Amino acid sequence: MKVFLTLAILIFSTFAFSYEDHVQYESGYYYVIIKKEKFDRVNAELIEQINKHGWQVIHTINVDKTINISKPYKTHLLCRGDYLKKGLEYFKLIGVIIPCRITIFQDKDYIKIAVEDIREIAKMYRKNSKFYRFMMDVEFEMIDILNRTADKFSKKQLIPQY
Repeated sequence: MKVFLTLAILIFSTFAFSYEDHVQYESGYYYVIIKKEKFDRVNAELIEQINKHGWQVIHTINVDKTINISKPYKTHLLCRGDYLKKGLEYFKLIGVIIPCRITIFQDKDYIKIAVEDIREIAKMYRKNSKFYRFMMDVEFEMIDILNRTADKFSKKQLIPQY
């Protein structure tokens, strides 16, 4: 009985204090898929999560309007002032690799949100260990934004209350 109770508490705490990892990886980028939702609603949640993480959308490229396609497609260019200041301390030419980008588009019956694999960019600056670690922090933030956005639209599992 003790083992069962311990296991139940462990499972409950895992669900109660974390969120499901929705992020997938493909060559060069991380992404999440959200099905059966309205694009505007998902985009609004994405922007809310960006802001909650302390980032700002400094510009949005309306790819759909630029190339005249019918399905929504946007790329948000992001910046975070405190990170920019910190990054500048480690690498004076940080301007050549900012801003971070998040793309959201609709394809068939799903919405895909993607961010670039910052680790690949960071590898070029690996000799500067402080800057490399800084870039890994930025990557973690981008992945967390994806996860928390997708989490808002995932089906929640019911957990029995004891």
